[in-house]
Amino acid sequence: MIGIICGGGDYPHLVIKTCQEQKREFCLVFISGYDKSIDYPDVPRFFANLGRIGEILHFLKLHEVTQIIFAGRIVRPSLFDLSFDMTGFKWALRLCKELLFCGDDALLRKVAELVHEQGLQVISGDELFKYLFLSEGIYTKVAPSKSDMEDIRIGISAALHLGLQDIGQAVVVSDGKIIAKEDVRGTDAMIDRCYEGILVKLSKPQQDLRMDLPTIGPDTIENLHNHGYRGAVIEDNKTIVLDEETVIQKANEYGLFLQVVKVRHKRKVFIMAGEASGDYLGGRLMKDIKKLDEDTEFCGIGGSYMEQVGIISLFSISELSLIGIKEVIGKIWHVWKLIRKTARTIKYYQPDVIIGIDSSGFTHRVYKAVKRMGVKAPVIHYVAPPVWAWRKWRAARLHKFIDKLLVLFPFEKEIFSKYNLDTAFVGHPVMVDNDFISQPEECKQIGVTLLPGSRASELELHMPVLKKFVELFSLKYPEAQFFLPTTREMAPLIKKFVSGWSVKPIVSTKKLKKVKAYNSSKLAVAASGTVTLELTKMNLPFVVMYKTSEFTYRLVKWLIHVPYICLVNILSHETVVPELIQDDCTAENLMKHAENLLQPQEQQRQQFFFQKIRSQLTVARSIAAEEVLRTIKNRETEEVAPE
Repeated sequence: MIGIICGGGDYPHLVIKTCQEQKREFCLVFISGYDKSIDYPDVPRFFANLGRIGEILHFLKLHEVTQIIFAGRIVRPSLFDLSFDMTGFKWALRLCKELLFCGDDALLRKVAELVHEQGLQVISGDELFKYLFLSEGIYTKVAPSKSDMEDIRIGISAALHLGLQDIGQAVVVSDGKIIAKEDVRGTDAMIDRCYEGILVKLSKPQQDLRMDLPTIGPDTIENLHNHGYRGAVIEDNKTIVLDEETVIQKANEYGLFLQVVKVRHKRKVFIMAGEASGDYLGGRLMKDIKKLDEDTEFCGIGGSYMEQVGIISLFSISELSLIGIKEVIGKIWHVWKLIRKTARTIKYYQPDVIIGIDSSGFTHRVYKAVKRMGVKAPVIHYVAPPVWAWRKWRAARLHKFIDKLLVLFPFEKEIFSKYNLDTAFVGHPVMVDNDFISQPEECKQIGVTLLPGSRASELELHMPVLKKFVELFSLKYPEAQFFLPTTREMAPLIKKFVSGWSVKPIVSTKKLKKVKAYNSSKLAVAASGTVTLELTKMNLPFVVMYKTSEFTYRLVKWLIHVPYICLVNILSHETVVPELIQDDCTAENLMKHAENLLQPQEQQRQQFFFQKIRSQLTVARSIAAEEVLRTIKNRETEEVAPE
C-alpha cells in the first residue's frame, strides 16, 4: 500500500487520481495546511500533527504501508507549534541542524533518510505519472521574442544558482534583470510581488525529486495573467503540468507563452576553486572540457573566470580567500560550515566527477567528508600540494581520498606516483594561453605592474609596503606609471587601499587589461604565487615580495625544507628572482631591486631562465580536460560492466 502525505495545492488530488487509475491501494495522511477539498471517506486517513511522528508511523504500519509519497506544499512548522510524542522528539533532535540552518531541500532529504530507516520507501511522483511532464519546445501560439530569449537565458542561470543554495527554484526576470526570487513563501507569493516579466521555474540542481517536484497548473497561468506577465519557462521532464490542456488553452487565451527548456546535461561535474589562481585554472579547464564534450554541466565554487564558462556557484570564492594559520583559525567555524555545506551539496547533486583545484586545506576536507557519506564519484585534485616544500608526510596519504592527481610540474609526477596515486603531468595552462602574449610596448614612461596577492589577508600586509615603494619610485622616476590588475572580488578592497595614495595606480579587473599592463611595464613587483608564472610567460622581469603574520611565518619557516618560495627559483634551482620575505619585505629593499631590474643585463639574465621554464611547462592545452573525461568514461564503463 502507498501512504500519501497530503499537503496543500492540487498535487495530492493528482496523486490520488493516478493511484485510483492504476488500481493501487493507498491511505492518506493529512498535514497542517492540506487542501480541505480532498474527500475520500472510504480511504483510511489520519490527521497528523508533525510532532506526533510515532502516531503517524503507527498508522502507516497498521495499514501495511511499504511506500510513501510526499504530495503537495508542506509549510515548515515552527518548533513551538508542535506537540511532540517520544518518536517526534527524537526526530526533532536529529533534524535540529536542518530545521535551524538548512533550506527546505536539505530538510526534506533528511526526513526521507529517517523514513527509510523505518523500512518505508519514499517514491517520486515521476514514477507514477511521467505523462504529466512536457518535453522541450514551445507549446503556445505566442513564442518568446528575441529580447525574451535573452531574459530567459538570464533567468535560467539565476534559478539554477538560487536552487543550488537551497533557497527556492523560481525567479522573475524582466529587461535583463532578476526582479524577484522565490523564498519560503513559494512561487505564487513571488508572482504576486511583481507586475511584469517572465516566470522561470526549474528543479534545483541537487533536488531530490522524491520529496518535491516543481509544479504549475491553470491557477499559475491565471495568476501570471492577472499580474501582467509575458510568459513562463519550465524544465523538460522535471516539472509537473497539472491539466495540460487547460494550461495551454488559458495561456493562448491570455497571449502568454509557455516554453519548456532543457537545462540539464548528460554529464555533471562538481568543480571547486578557493582563490584567484584556482579560478583561472578552473575556467581554462572548464573551457577545454566543453570543447571536447559540450554536453557537460558545471556546479561548484568559482570566481569570475569560472562564471564566464557557466558554473553554477554554491557561494562566492571570496569566502575561501584565507591564508596563514592565524587567519584560518579566526574563521575556522565559518570554514567548517562551508565544508559541510559543500559536501552535502555534492552528495545530493550526484556528480560524475569531483574536481578540486589547489586550496588543499579546504578541498581535501571536502573529499574526506563526501567519502564518509558514501559518494562514489571519482575525485580529481588539480595542482599538487607542495609536499616537496613542506609537510612531506601528506604524499603518502593522498591516495586514500583522491583518485587522480593532475600536477603542473614534471618532477611532481615521480614524487606522487610512488605513493600508489594515479598522477598525470598536465603542464601549466598559462603557458598555452593565447591571451598572454608578450608584445612589449614602446612607452616614454616606465611602467611598473604591482601584484599584491588575491587574498584580503595578503593585501592587509602588502599594500602599505607597496604604497611606500610607489612613493619612493615616483620621487626618482616622476614619469613612472603604475598598474594594479586584480580580481573582481578583490577590486573594492584594492580601491579602498589606494584611495589614500599620493600616486595612484591604474586598477583593472579584466584579463586583457592585465596583459596590456604587463606589456606596458618594464618590471613587476609580485606576491609569491601562481601569478609569477604569468610574468614568466610574458617575459617580464620581476621581484617577489611576501609577508604573513609573525606566528604563521615562524611556524612555516620551521617546517619548510626548500630554499625558495618563488616557483621560478624552485624550478631553476637557483636565485633567479629576488625574494623579499617578511622583515626583508620593505619599500627600500623593493626600490633597490626594482632599480636593478631596469638594467638590461639583469633583465636578460631573468629572461634566459624564463625561456627554460616555459619549455618545461608547455604541453598540449587539452591534456587536463582529456584526463577528466577519461576518468568519467572509465567510471561509466565500470558501472555498466557485467559482474
